[in-house]
Amino acid sequence: MTPWYAPTNFSAWRRRLLSPRAVVLALALAALASTELRFDWAEKALGTYLVTTNPFRPQSGAIWEQGQKAHSARQTLAEYAIQQQNVQREARQAGSLSQVIATISQEKGAMISAEHFLALYLKLPPVLSSEIMSPYELLNFSNTGTWQRTFIEKQDNHLLIYLLDTQNQVVHRLSMGPDLIGHIERGEVAVRSSLDQLSDFAAYIYPAERFFRALSTLPAEVRKRIVAHPEDLLRVTGRIGRVGISDGDLGDAVDLGFEVDGPDGPKVILMQGVRDDVLRLRRTLETGSSSRWPWSGEGDR
Repeated sequence: MTPWYAPTNFSAWRRRLLSPRAVVLALALAALASTELRFDWAEKALGTYLVTTNPFRPQSGAIWEQGQKAHSARQTLAEYAIQQQNVQREARQAGSLSQVIATISQEKGAMISAEHFLALYLKLPPVLSSEIMSPYELLNFSNTGTWQRTFIEKQDNHLLIYLLDTQNQVVHRLSMGPDLIGHIERGEVAVRSSLDQLSDFAAYIYPAERFFRALSTLPAEVRKRIVAHPEDLLRVTGRIGRVGISDGDLGDAVDLGFEVDGPDGPKVILMQGVRDDVLRLRRTLETGSSSRWPWSGEGDR
């Protein structure tokens, strides 16, 4: 049964389709479609709505989880990049090799220039720097011009040093053991303690006046092998009261401890001297005799 309001013929259909209301509605729909295709306002409005309601929707679903993983990864990478930048900055500003060692960890190495590493190498006492690398060998690499930068990293208890060229190819590789690392770290810092509290020095402690008086009688080259950098002691604030000589050694090196009476209590400045020369000086301080001089360079065991 045909509804009573349905057109009964083609003319009635045409009049209804071309009525002002139908034409306005068709034009409105066409305008909406064309503007959507041109400006994508529907998608933008829907996106704005979703962003506005996002905090109120449950945080679940594969897309949300993937986004969370991506955000966490970006955050981790950013933190790692910042840490690396901090490590590199501290390494480039380091004034001693021990400061460079302190900036790096098992996971992060440090890159410094060849000139910076050479400057840090020259600050070490000769008995320690020669344990790292022969100065003649280092002079060879420095003079060729291929060595441009130095990468330093920790691996287990060792310190690995790579001399690199401009393409980051390894020119030479060095390895430092834990004992040598410990000597370098101790040799460039002051210990907040007295000589009596350091077991290495307890057996051989002398008044500073007596030690320096005996030291001043030696030839210049011998004094240099015992106290390589006397300028460091001149910069110390406070009076050096006592000097200790370690009863242990590392290869050709022996620790010397200079006890300073400062406003904050005693502290010990640690240095290293050549073993044979230091032992001869210690024998002289013990016996009060210089009969074994002149210093022939042979070992005094």
